[in-house]
Amino acid sequence: MISAEGNVTLELEKRGDKKLKAGKAIGEGLVLGIVYGKGIKKNIPVVFSRINFLRALEKTGEGTLVKLKIDGDKLPKDAIIQDIQYHTFTEDVIHVDFMVVSLEEEVEVETPLEFTGVSPAVKDLGGIFVQNVENVEVRCKAKDIPRTITIDISRLATFNDMIYLKDVVVPAGVEILDNPELVVAMVDEPRSEKEMEELEQEATVDVSGVEGVKKEGEETPVVEEGKESESKKEETGESKLEENKKE
Repeated sequence: MISAEGNVTLELEKRGDKKLKAGKAIGEGLVLGIVYGKGIKKNIPVVFSRINFLRALEKTGEGTLVKLKIDGDKLPKDAIIQDIQYHTFTEDVIHVDFMVVSLEEEVEVETPLEFTGVSPAVKDLGGIFVQNVENVEVRCKAKDIPRTITIDISRLATFNDMIYLKDVVVPAGVEILDNPELVVAMVDEPRSEKEMEELEQEATVDVSGVEGVKKEGEETPVVEEGKESESKKEETGESKLEENKKE
C-alpha cells in the first residue's frame, strides 16, 4: 500500500493556449495530460516530462496515488493516475488522465495482482502455471489504494487446485468488486510429446493450393519480350472478327 506521505510528486505545467500535438510532444520528450476531479472547476490541460512520469509510474503503478505540483504549486494535489494512453506502434505514453481526490473519499480503481511463492504442482509435477486474471477492481479510501494485491501460489499442490478471487486476502479497508467465484490461478498438466506433435501439425499451414505461391523447385515461367503484347493483339483481333460476324 502506498501511503499519502510516501507517494511520488510530479511536476506539471499548464498548457494554456499552447496547442501541442502528441507527436510533437513525444519528439520533445514530453507527455500531454488532463487534470480533473475534486476542487477542479474546469479541466486543466497539462504537459510534463515523459522520463519523470515513467520513473513515477515504475514506483507507483497505474491507479495509485501521486502528488501533482502544477506550475510550482506550494500545496501539491493528491491524484490518481486514472488512465494512460499509449501510441499504437511505438507504445510511447502519449496522454495521461489525473483525477484529483480527497484522501478520505472512497474510490474504485483497478489493482494488479502479484503472484509469489512456489507451486508444488509446478516444481514437483512439472505443471504449467496459468494466470487467468491480471487486475481486479477494488473499492477503498484513496489513501488506502494498494499498489498490488499479493497472492501466494504455494497452495497449488495438485492439478485440481485452484485459487478463486474469494480466496484472495486484501489489506484492511479494501474490497474486491469482481466476481468472487472467478478463478484467478491454476496449474495445467504438462503436455505429452504426442500432444505437442499434434499442435505442431495443426499450426503447419499448407500453402500448396494457394494461388500465386511458388512451390519449392518450381520455376517461374518467363514471358519473352513482345510475346505478351502479340498474343493480346491476336485475342483482340479474334474478338473483333466475331463481333463483325454477329452483325
